[in-house]
Amino acid sequence: MAHIERDRKKLLARINRLVGQLEAVRALLERETEDDDRCYEVMRQLASVKGALRGLMTAYLEGFARDHMQMAAEGGRIEEFSDELIEIVRSFQS
Repeated sequence: MAHIERDRKKLLARINRLVGQLEAVRALLERETEDDDRCYEVMRQLASVKGALRGLMTAYLEGFARDHMQMAAEGGRIEEFSDELIEIVRSFQS
């Protein structure tokens, strides 16, 4: 779809940041140490991952909604599209 092509670089950059954050969590968990500071750092990193994932989901959903809403309007499918979009948004909140 057009939004994927248009936003590809931005979305891939967000994904790369997420991968880096997850790799940092993995590295912290793989270390064999009794360091209490590591526990806090894992929690901080996981909070960052959650925020980054929300940002990715929001950026993608925004492009999706803009492009697909226009196509739905042109095809007379607004109500059907609205129902699908509401279902998607609800799944993001879970």
